Amino acid sequence: MGTTMEEIADIVREIGRQQTENLYYRTCYGFLKQLQDLVAQASDDLLCLQQYETLYPSNDFLPIHHIAIELRSSVEKLSKQEDKARIAWENVRSTECTSRQL
Repeated sequence: MGTTMEEIADIVREIGRQQTENLYYRTCYGFLKQLQDLVAQASDDLLCLQQYETLYPSNDFLPIHHIAIELRSSVEKLSKQEDKARIAWENVRSTECTSRQL
């Protein structure tokens, strides 16, 4: 039972597809980890601010606003990075589909 060159090529393509998919998922996991760290930092910052406000009350919401803006900006950056990673992955997948049709 010999394996044809086409079967070998299909196996190699499948391995490449799986490696690309795994890379994308590892990248997304990294983004989720970064997001988790950002939320934890924002939470810590807010808790510190709350403790400070307990000792020195004020009606100044600027520090809270600053924390929220910083978190939003970081989340937007991560979202853009994920978009780029997803587009790259989709490009690889579409190239793969095109090569299969040939």
